[in-house]
Amino acid sequence: MRREIVACIIPAYTYTLIGDFMRAIDGKFAIDGDEIVKISNGDKIPHDEPVIVLRARDHIALYALRAYRAMCIVDKCNDYQMNGIDEVIAKFEEFKKNNPEKMKQPGITRGI
Repeated sequence: MRREIVACIIPAYTYTLIGDFMRAIDGKFAIDGDEIVKISNGDKIPHDEPVIVLRARDHIALYALRAYRAMCIVDKCNDYQMNGIDEVIAKFEEFKKNNPEKMKQPGITRGI
């Protein structure tokens, strides 16, 4: 069953409404309870499929995203993918610029 998708911009965050209120991860995926859902079609990522989250405060995340973007170019990814990764990179760059005091080494807090 396909649900209507409505997006709204709230300063600093993008939230997407698909039936119930959900928090967008990026332009492609959102969190719905304990599920990660593809916004465009409502498909859920299976629980047995590994997923990684890179936070903007991770001071090496931008390097990983830029390397991923370079591999997308090598693989000749379509405009949809390239625009998506470009948007994520731009948001990470903006966060870094506006929040230098929040930047940190990944794992430095050891999960505390």
